[in-house]
Amino acid sequence: MASLEPIARLIAERRALPEPLLRKAQSESPTKTAFLNAVLELGVPEADLVAIMAEHLGIPGVDLSHTAIDLSVLETIPRPVAESDTVLPLSREGARLHVAVSAGADNYDVLEELRFITGQEVSPYAAMPSALEQVIAAAYDAKDRGHPLWAGAALEPDAPAGFTVILPESRPGSADSRSAEAAQETAEEQLEELREADLEVDVSDEEEVEVEVEGGAVQARSGPARLLAVDDDFDILRMLDRTLKSAGYVVDLARDGREAEQKLKSEKYDLVVLDAMLPHVHGFEICARLKASPRTRKMPVILVSAVYRGWRYAHDARETFGADDYLEKPFHLPELLRRVEAWISGGTVAASTEKADKLYQEGIALLEDKKPAEAREVLENAVKEDPFSPRAHFALGRAMHEQGDLFHAITAYERAVELRPNLFHALRALAALYEQKGFRRKAVEAVERAVHAAPDPKTRDTMRQRLLKLL
Repeated sequence: MASLEPIARLIAERRALPEPLLRKAQSESPTKTAFLNAVLELGVPEADLVAIMAEHLGIPGVDLSHTAIDLSVLETIPRPVAESDTVLPLSREGARLHVAVSAGADNYDVLEELRFITGQEVSPYAAMPSALEQVIAAAYDAKDRGHPLWAGAALEPDAPAGFTVILPESRPGSADSRSAEAAQETAEEQLEELREADLEVDVSDEEEVEVEVEGGAVQARSGPARLLAVDDDFDILRMLDRTLKSAGYVVDLARDGREAEQKLKSEKYDLVVLDAMLPHVHGFEICARLKASPRTRKMPVILVSAVYRGWRYAHDARETFGADDYLEKPFHLPELLRRVEAWISGGTVAASTEKADKLYQEGIALLEDKKPAEAREVLENAVKEDPFSPRAHFALGRAMHEQGDLFHAITAYERAVELRPNLFHALRALAALYEQKGFRRKAVEAVERAVHAAPDPKTRDTMRQRLLKLL
């Protein structure tokens, strides 16, 4: 079976199983899950196989026998979803949910669904399918009986909540061998970036919106802006309708691409929030047509997608299809409103409040004085005052990073690059932390983005070399 060959090759390289037994298991297994179960039955230790699958999948693994779960976290994922998708919540840290997923399944769609239904960033950890199914049943049963904690077989019943991470085996060019290189990213370098005055986010690299003139008369809008929201998911459409109307906009709705095109032909709108995946006519196609027409090309289009994720799609949406902005589902409603308001007012974002700026400067001074705990407290307040400041989120991530609170630091850095995609030092910090925590594929993505955002040719070459080592 061709799809099993990469896994079989890794098992063979580790000499975890004699070649004849390995090939027999491979030939007799109809699925990846069946193959993994067969390999376990042939005597390969579960922890060793999890490490192999972690390397294959590019994510860390988890030793469920050495895992204790605070059962309140199970409230994030209903039991039917956990059982049907073979996914188990392990812990929650701020806006990040840690979950065990089956090493025998393609979990991309599952993770996308979890991000949407929970509204949180999701960190996956590979587990053996049979063990994971058993633990899902045991943990939810324990919760139904009113127990506060579930502990794996290798732990005492009253063990504190936590899980044991299994990282991929170290190879030449792995995270361990690059620790010296990663250490070159000093706090001073990042603080230099934080001190720069131009860190505020630009919503778009396009030219400023010009005033449209028809027949010699300036077309001015009177009354509230009129928006069209397009999505084939009724619940999302209802949420958009309620949210945008509460912000004072007049809102029309469309459930598919054909209905959207009919409304766009007969009505005039100040902005369109457009889902990329639509029945009948694709959202990307609608966007391209709008930008090709002299009548509608100046109307801002915010493309939204749960399927097309990552900076490459955002770049293509702008460059190829002419989208003015791009949001990934799940998105935060305040962020959507901020972008809508920015485009309605001409594509500019209001500056941070004076109080937020004062807190930010105070936080930077504390970082320079090597006081990360005090800096974190101040910068958390700065983010509350101005939640859309990339530099404040970046500085907060730096403070968390220096405290050793790495997963919260990852979340803060991610928020910074969400607000400003070309924030190089945040991208470089993300790459280092993802690599350190065993998320190889996420590290590769962050380094790729850092290559494009590098401030000079020398730095760009350094990041390219780092990317080659990761690959």
